[in-house]
Amino acid sequence: MTDPSTIINPPPQPLFSVRRLVIVAILAVATAALVVTCAGTDSPGGGTGCSHPVVAGFDPCPGARILRQATVGVELKPGYDGRISVNGVEVPEDQMEGAILPGTEAFAQLSAEERARGPRPNNKNVVKVQSGPGKVVPKFTGQVKVEISYWKETDGRDNADEFDYTVFVT
Repeated sequence: MTDPSTIINPPPQPLFSVRRLVIVAILAVATAALVVTCAGTDSPGGGTGCSHPVVAGFDPCPGARILRQATVGVELKPGYDGRISVNGVEVPEDQMEGAILPGTEAFAQLSAEERARGPRPNNKNVVKVQSGPGKVVPKFTGQVKVEISYWKETDGRDNADEFDYTVFVT
């Protein structure tokens, strides 16, 4: 067994060592970058801002840069329905995110009432699209104009309002 009196304690470290200063500097830069990134999400690229009275969330925000295969659109507040057009091309409801297509297992599990509500019976307020082969928007390129038409579900599409915004493909 080792005698405790023979254990040598390491010398105390100085309060301001080079190593500690470098670690603090790295943490400060990382924190600053995080703050700048988060603060910039409200209106990226000088866009119109990332808010609208009936929108619960943009995907992505107006003025943002996206990849060709990104999802584009909005989530409306509950009780709203909507449609999306990309560069003037209206996206069919069955190509929108969350659509449940006839002939699928998920469609077979829907009640008659849900089937009557269309291809998006449980998420009418999600108005998003992802480009891809066989779709009316095969890929996003350059400047993408996203047009959202929305209405209260109780009022119907005849009482729709619209807004649009632009995103850019990187």
